[in-house]
Amino acid sequence: MMYFVSILHTINPLFFALLAIAGLLLWKAIYTYKTYAELRGNAIKEMIVGSLVLIFILGIFIVVPLVAGITVKDNELSLRLPTGFTFETYPEADILSAKMVSLDQTEYTIAKKVVGTETRAYREGIFLLQNGTEAAVFVNGNTAILVETPNRILLLAPDRFDDFVKNFSEKLILVKP
Repeated sequence: MMYFVSILHTINPLFFALLAIAGLLLWKAIYTYKTYAELRGNAIKEMIVGSLVLIFILGIFIVVPLVAGITVKDNELSLRLPTGFTFETYPEADILSAKMVSLDQTEYTIAKKVVGTETRAYREGIFLLQNGTEAAVFVNGNTAILVETPNRILLLAPDRFDDFVKNFSEKLILVKP
């Protein structure tokens, strides 16, 4: 079963502010192109740069969260965390333990982003935890499953979290409360 974080959780005021700035720059370039014939060369450059900035903004705030996800299959866990450069598959034998943890004021609180995306409660990528360990993180909220593997700690909490916990417990390893 595949688990994602819905797009509504990734859109935030920063997205709208950047989108408005890119739209304003594109509008200015189009206005300059139509109004001032002698500045058309510069206006075309501005339209190209504005379009690239717009594509970049849409990519970071919309496409990346849609590509990121978790797949739970019989005897296998797969992670796709593009901003953390994590595309890994863990067989059931590599999953040492799984337990529910709170990310508020515990040793598993996320202290620092190494590489990834972080907006509001959505976090995806590689993060440093309060206890000093590095973890692959895909969470949308303050409660997650802490999965220990031989190489890395995983913090997982996609949308439909209760369904995810049930499916994880049935197909891989029992999640301890």
